[in-house]
Amino acid sequence: MKKIFALMTAGALALSLSACQASSQQTTDTTTKSADSTDTAAAKNDGSFPSETITLVCPFSAGGGTDIGARNLAQALSKVMGVNVVVENQTGSGGWVAWTDLIQGDYKDGYTIGLINHNYAMGELDPDNPRKYNLDDVTVLANQALDYNVMAIRSNDTRFSDIDSFIEYAKSNPVLVSAQAAGITDGDATTAEWFNKTFGTQITVVPVDGASDSRGMFLSGDTDIFFASISDVMASYQSGEMKVACIFSDERSDFIPDVPTIKEATGEDFVAFAARGYFYPNGVPQDIVDTTTDALLKAMEDPDYIENMAALGLQLDNTSGEDFKELLESQVETRKMIWNVQ
Repeated sequence: MKKIFALMTAGALALSLSACQASSQQTTDTTTKSADSTDTAAAKNDGSFPSETITLVCPFSAGGGTDIGARNLAQALSKVMGVNVVVENQTGSGGWVAWTDLIQGDYKDGYTIGLINHNYAMGELDPDNPRKYNLDDVTVLANQALDYNVMAIRSNDTRFSDIDSFIEYAKSNPVLVSAQAAGITDGDATTAEWFNKTFGTQITVVPVDGASDSRGMFLSGDTDIFFASISDVMASYQSGEMKVACIFSDERSDFIPDVPTIKEATGEDFVAFAARGYFYPNGVPQDIVDTTTDALLKAMEDPDYIENMAALGLQLDNTSGEDFKELLESQVETRKMIWNVQ
C-alpha cells in the first residue's frame, strides 16, 4: 500500500536545506495559515486559548472521506479560532494506534484534538483483542457528519452487476473485501459478516489502514467488492467507475437517489453508518473543552465548509456532548448480535 505524505513548511532557509530532513510515520498537512503573529504573541502573553497551532489527529489514512472531511473542518475551524489548524494522520489497528496515544500521552492542554468514530465504542467488545479504553476515557466534543455505508461494484465487472447477482456468485465463490480492521471493531467488516450470516456468502476481510487504501485495492482488482461510506465512493460513482449496488440505510440518500436501500434490494433490513466527530482525552480543562466545542459548532456553519462537505456526499450532523456519546454507542447492540458477543 502506498501512503501519502504531505509536508508543508512555514518558510525556506536558503543556506540550510540539507539540514531540514526528518523521518516520521505520521502524515501532517497544514491546512490553514496562522493568525497574525502580533495577535498570537499577545495571546500567549495573557495565557488565552488558543494561542498556537491546533492539531486534529485523524486515525485513518489520507485521501478517504474521513480524512478529507477533517481537512474541511480544519479550514473552517482556523477561521473561528484564529490560529493554524493542521491534520495529522496516525494510522494503525483500525484507529486504535492514534486513540491509545492520545489517551495515554500528555495532551491535556487542548491543542491536540482527536477524530473519533463509532468504531471506538466497539473496542472493549473485541473478543480477540479487547481494548482497555472506552467512552468513559474521553471527553467527546461534537459530531461532524453521518456517512451511510454502501456496497459498490466495479462497473466493468462481468461476474455480477447488482446485489442479487453478487449474492448468488458469493454463495459459491470466495470473495475479498478490505476494511480498516477485522471483527466487531470495524463497520465494513461487520457488514461482511452480516452478509455471510444472512445470505450464506463467502466474504473474507483484508485489513488496511483506511478507506483510501481500500478504494485503491478495489479499483486495481485486488478485492472483489467495496464496502464503504458514501463519501468514499462519490467521485467514482459520479464518473461511472463504480456502480453502487445498495445503501445500508432506512431511506435512499439524496446524494445517490437512484441507489436502492438493502431492504429494497433484498427484503432484508440492515442499517450501518459512520458517525465522525471530535474528542479530547480526559483531563483537558473544562473551559477549554467548552471553547473548542463552541468553535467546532460555529465552524460547521461556515458556508464554504457546508458546500465542501455536500460535494463529498457527507450528511452534516452537529450532535454534541452526551447526545454525541449516545450516537457513538448506537450501533453497539447491532454489532454484538452479528458477532454473537455477550
